[in-house]
Amino acid sequence: MNMQPEEYERYLDILEIGPGASLSEIREAYLLLKSLYSEDSIVTLPITDDISEERKKKILGEIEEAYQMLAGSYDRNDGLPEEQEGLHPLIDEYDQPPLDARGLGGQALREARERLGIDLQKIALSTRIQVHYLERIENEEFDALPPATYVRGFVVSYAKCLHLDPKKAAADYMKRYQIWKGGEE
Repeated sequence: MNMQPEEYERYLDILEIGPGASLSEIREAYLLLKSLYSEDSIVTLPITDDISEERKKKILGEIEEAYQMLAGSYDRNDGLPEEQEGLHPLIDEYDQPPLDARGLGGQALREARERLGIDLQKIALSTRIQVHYLERIENEEFDALPPATYVRGFVVSYAKCLHLDPKKAAADYMKRYQIWKGGEE
């Protein structure tokens, strides 16, 4: 798929970023705008009555589309307009970290997040999971986490936010959780 220059500029405008933005800047803008236009955003609360739910959904859809197209351009160099290819080289350092034999545990989630340059506060805003739970997930402080059902949901949301496989992340993490707990699922 080849993105036209007008399309590329429109996506940049939607995410409120300039040409040459890095993948982490694109992701940061996406997470910020997504949280601003979410239903429970404290920022948009005063104007909630001025923006209809339909309009919010449309804006969130545009934000999602812009992010998918721009972030996807890092995976497919042919997705960029020809005259802008030099501005957006493939960024190998943002590839997902290699999974060790233990799979997607807390350490792998932390490494993926750090490689993307995203702090826990932004993940918390995007997922609506409290920062202290995210820290405990990363540190595998199983005794300080809520019941398993909540932990599974938290890990799925966290993995989705990092564009990791949520099913694999949940399965790997819950396996470790169950081993800690002393039983198997």
